[in-house]
Amino acid sequence: MRLNLLLLLLFYFAHGSVVPNVDQKILRGEFHDEGKFMVDYEDNSQNLTDYASRRSSDDDKITPEEQKRRGNDSTEVSEDDDSSDISEERERDSVDHQHLKSLTAIKPEKHQPVAGVINSAFNDRKTFSCPRIKTELLTGTNVGNISPEDITIIAAMGDALATGIGLWPNADIEFRGASFPIGGDSTIDGLITIPNILREFSPKLVGVSHGMGADLPNHQLNVAVTGATTEDLPDQARRLTRRLKKLSELDYHNEWIMIIITIGTEELCSRCEGPSYDNIRKAIEHLQIEIPKALVVLLGPVHVSSFHEQKSNLLKARCACSRDQTEGFMYDVSRKWSKVWRDVQKFVENGVTARPTFGMISYPMVTITSRYPSGLFIRDKPLLNRRGHNYATKWLWNRLIGGDLYNLSSATLSQDNYFCPSVGCPYFRTYENHKRCSTMSLQQAKEELIDINGTFTKGNHGRFEIVEEPQKKLEEAQKEEQKALLTRQNTRAQSEQATTPTGIQLAPIPVGRHKSFLGTINEGNPDV
Repeated sequence: MRLNLLLLLLFYFAHGSVVPNVDQKILRGEFHDEGKFMVDYEDNSQNLTDYASRRSSDDDKITPEEQKRRGNDSTEVSEDDDSSDISEERERDSVDHQHLKSLTAIKPEKHQPVAGVINSAFNDRKTFSCPRIKTELLTGTNVGNISPEDITIIAAMGDALATGIGLWPNADIEFRGASFPIGGDSTIDGLITIPNILREFSPKLVGVSHGMGADLPNHQLNVAVTGATTEDLPDQARRLTRRLKKLSELDYHNEWIMIIITIGTEELCSRCEGPSYDNIRKAIEHLQIEIPKALVVLLGPVHVSSFHEQKSNLLKARCACSRDQTEGFMYDVSRKWSKVWRDVQKFVENGVTARPTFGMISYPMVTITSRYPSGLFIRDKPLLNRRGHNYATKWLWNRLIGGDLYNLSSATLSQDNYFCPSVGCPYFRTYENHKRCSTMSLQQAKEELIDINGTFTKGNHGRFEIVEEPQKKLEEAQKEEQKALLTRQNTRAQSEQATTPTGIQLAPIPVGRHKSFLGTINEGNPDV
């Protein structure tokens, strides 16, 4: 017996079959971005759900640049070091709420936070415990009280960050189902994206992208194009509204839509110039006219930097037009983007088409810091890889929930959790609630006769107005009366036209926005 056991051990050692002492839990479709050992008993390379947990891609390994940087570091970094991207994410089953204190670690004289305390956070569905508020509080009446529960449609415009090109290992194809702004493959257990987080709040979310390729169904509201620039945004806005009008699942007029626009990374890298303000404004204005209830999130180029050198953008070395320029060159270009973003934000807030149910949150740069930032790029490209998309999701979500305070925190991005909306201000942090955020219960709203379920109708100049139910019935009656009046006026016009002198024509004009019959007399003069 002992001899057989000894022979068996010798056989195992000879074939290198000693199994390491690891957690035998199969990490398939559960952990997207951790550096821990993974056990995978079968090849699931064709399974999109399991794609996120596979570690076979070189993109997730330390690049030669990172290895050189690590070798030059005088301090040896342990794989258990919290600041290291090798150990990357913290244990997902354990949410350390001590890191949430970073939001309040701000001197009062420098910043007066508005309900800025984040009370809870999550890493996956097991740790997700964000409170639901829509059954208790008044939400979704304007851009100042939009809850994640209010978003029922999500859409994306922009460039390669939304098409997900290069996210599938060793393949130059678009993987829209895995892109951080619009991807909906798997769940937050396997793939952390903005839509997958939103689906924990709003399970019937419409518009998310699935799978690979550019030719996807129209109900997947991703109109982004790889290589697009700000000049392409007006056309994308028109394509998006055409798709919205074809939705059969619901009426988009009375649903909140989140539109995430990722633009600038490829444009900046190809031109090293500022964006086109006019085209961004045209695109936003079109969305304002055609969509009654929307929250637009405008994201500029990525800014990936070392945690210790946050002003240095690694994108510079990956762009042919900036590679040989000075460090200040990229900073000057970034300032141009920031100025345009500020101008667009002012247009949305104060323009002639501004209204309470259309808002925008603009971020000139997608700011990502890391101990080994080169490991967040697709090799030899200026685009984010899978880990980079995961970081972008975390940065954007926490910024939407925490507001400006998130950038002022001392938290390490790789070690942060995903924030739940704060109890004091359980909404997306927009300019409407930046300085003053208040909540109102549904009961209080009813007592104060605040319209909760109003419908939208198109008003003058393409703007949308809230119409309460009694007013809606009155309007329908007025429309019937106008139809009858139009019929009588047309009949009278035809009768008068038959008796007018030769050369004079009475041309009836359809009912205009003021709902009154108009007529002109044309005597053959082309200038009249």
